[in-house]
Amino acid sequence: MSTQVDLKKMKIAIVHAFFKCRGGAEKLIFEIRNYYHADLYAGALREDIFSPQKTEDSFSQELFNPKFKFEYLHKDGRIPILLHLKRMFYWLFSRKIKQLENYDLVIFSGNIFFAPRRIKKPKKVFYCNTPPRIFADRREAMLAKLPAFLRPIYKLLSRVVLWQYKADLQACDLLISNSYNIQNRLRKYLNLESIPIYPAVDTRRFVYLSTGDYYLSHSRLEEAKRIPLILEAFARMPDKKLVICSTGPLESWVKQQIRERNLKNIIFEGLVSQERLRTLVGNCLAGIVIPVDEDAGIVQCELMAAGKPVIGVAEGGLLETVIDGQTGFLLPPNPTVEDLVKLISNLDPEKLKSMRLACEQQAAKFSSEVFFTKLDRELSKLFNP
Repeated sequence: MSTQVDLKKMKIAIVHAFFKCRGGAEKLIFEIRNYYHADLYAGALREDIFSPQKTEDSFSQELFNPKFKFEYLHKDGRIPILLHLKRMFYWLFSRKIKQLENYDLVIFSGNIFFAPRRIKKPKKVFYCNTPPRIFADRREAMLAKLPAFLRPIYKLLSRVVLWQYKADLQACDLLISNSYNIQNRLRKYLNLESIPIYPAVDTRRFVYLSTGDYYLSHSRLEEAKRIPLILEAFARMPDKKLVICSTGPLESWVKQQIRERNLKNIIFEGLVSQERLRTLVGNCLAGIVIPVDEDAGIVQCELMAAGKPVIGVAEGGLLETVIDGQTGFLLPPNPTVEDLVKLISNLDPEKLKSMRLACEQQAAKFSSEVFFTKLDRELSKLFNP
C-alpha cells in the first residue's frame, strides 16, 4: 500500500515565463507559491513595473516578499525582436536553470521554451494558460495584417515556435490546462491532451459591500480585452457611469479619449491597490468583461464572488464561468458597440441586485480551496501512481 505524499514538505519551484504585467496569471502564481511555500523563478523581469521600491504596489510587494526565494534570469527589454531573442538566449544558456535540478517538483507557467528539456531529475508540471496565441488561434488574424511577402515567413515561424513549445510540454510529466477552452486549444494546435483545472480565485477577498451606481472594468487595458468598444459604448451613454481601474498598453489612449472627448461619466483610476480594488468591486452595480476568446479568466469570478453580475461575451472562458441570465448577461460573439449599449440601456438595477446569491454560489466553484484540492490530487499522482 502506497503512502500518501505530503506535497508541502517537498522542495518545490515555480517557473513563470516573465513578470511584465500585473494580471490573473501573476495572481495565480503567487497563490501557488504561498500554498506550497515554493521558490519562484522567472525568465524575465520588467524592473520599471516590478520593483522592491514600489511599496505602494501590492504586486511588487508580493513578488519581493522576503519570506520566499525569488530568482529571475534577466531584465526584460522593450524592443520586440531583441526582447524575444534575449529571452530565448537565457532559457537556453542561463546557469540558473540548472538550480532546478535540486527540486523534487517544478511547476512551469507561461510561454516557456527549452527550460523543461534542460532539467531531468525533478517531476515537471506545466500549467498552460494558452499556447502562444499569435501562432495558434490568432495566427490568421496576424497573417491578415502582414504584407503578402512576409506571410510565408510567418507561417514557417509559427510551425517552428509551436514545434518547440510542444517539445517542452511533452518533456513534462503532467500537463494542466486552465479551462476546457484551453484543453481544446491544445488538442487543436498541438494534438496534446491535458487535465483542466480552473485558476484559483481568492473568493474571500472579494465580498459584497453595496450596490452602487457605476459599472466597473478592471481588465487589462489592451485591444484583446475590447477596451475601445467598452469606452465607446459609455461615450454614447452619458447617463451611465463607468469606472476603469487597470493599466496596460492602452492607458495613454484611454486617458486621452476621456480628456479630449470630455467623457465625464467615465472615471479612470489606473492601477489601484488590492484594497481599493476590493472596494470598487464590492460596491459596483456590475462588471464588464468582454475579452476576445478569453483563455479562462479570473476577473469575472472576482466580480461574482462579490455578488456582482458580469456583463460578458459568449466566447472562451466566460462560457464556462458565467451563467447567462443568472450570474450575468453574455453578449453574442464578436459584439458591436451597439450590442453593449442596448444591453446596458435595458438593465434594471434591481434585477442586477437580485442576482447576488447566484453570483456568490457560482464563484465558489472557482475558489482557491477547490483549485488546490484538484491540484493536490493530480500532483500526488506523480509520486503515488
